[in-house]
Amino acid sequence: MTVMMVVSITSAHADDFTQCSQSFYGSIYPEFTNPKLSNKTQALCMDGFAVMYSGVSRTPLWSAEYLDRKRLQQAKEIDREDSFHEESRLPTSARASLSDYSGSGYDRGHLAPNADMANRSQQYDSFSLANIAPQSPRNNRYIWRNIESATRYLTQQYGEVYTITGVAFTGKKTKQLADRVLVPSHFFKAVYIPAINQAGVYYAPNDESERIKVISVDELATEIGIDVLPVLDAKTKAQAFELPLKAGESSDLPEATVEEPTWMLFVWAILDWLITQLQA
Repeated sequence: MTVMMVVSITSAHADDFTQCSQSFYGSIYPEFTNPKLSNKTQALCMDGFAVMYSGVSRTPLWSAEYLDRKRLQQAKEIDREDSFHEESRLPTSARASLSDYSGSGYDRGHLAPNADMANRSQQYDSFSLANIAPQSPRNNRYIWRNIESATRYLTQQYGEVYTITGVAFTGKKTKQLADRVLVPSHFFKAVYIPAINQAGVYYAPNDESERIKVISVDELATEIGIDVLPVLDAKTKAQAFELPLKAGESSDLPEATVEEPTWMLFVWAILDWLITQLQA
């Protein structure tokens, strides 16, 4: 059962995302099917992605990205520079602070990952705490790293993807960091591939179990109270695309025409893995 967030403060408006509408498929951003979740939210246009931030959880609820081959090629050409920082555009009372995470036992987990960022400005924005949530170390460093790499592989394979990465609070009891930042029960990453009109969602408990499953967009909405891709047709939302759990894994569904030969895609996947190891 989804936790009800009941703080009654102004919610974000559609106009808040007009400057970063390119991050959303069809320029339509996710919709709350559980309106309680919209309380005390703030829409933030970052460089290269968009965030719906919650002042109740002091985490993002989701971050949205548009990925294509050019962006990922540019991203591979810059090294990682950690720059975790508070989000100055948020009220002090609503923002997370670096001290909240200190000694917590949780990683500062990116929703829009650093390795997707094509320049220093995008990279800096990815380290804003408005794009960060408390994440189990094994989940962050193993399961989530693999699916981020797999999403980049899918981008290389099909040319472009839209992703919505977010958190859920579905447990009866919710942990807190420093009595301020709520710890998600789950992380998710929804992936839509326009070339084949298919979508699926990685959904994993935020613990050390390394469990993960792939569900449909509709199933995610039922679980968490957010329709992450409202513009999609009913059939696409109801069926879960067989997303790979690691870069290079194949699917039984038809492939789109790709520009690169298959052997180059596997080389790209290996290089991507090596880069993430060096950045760790």
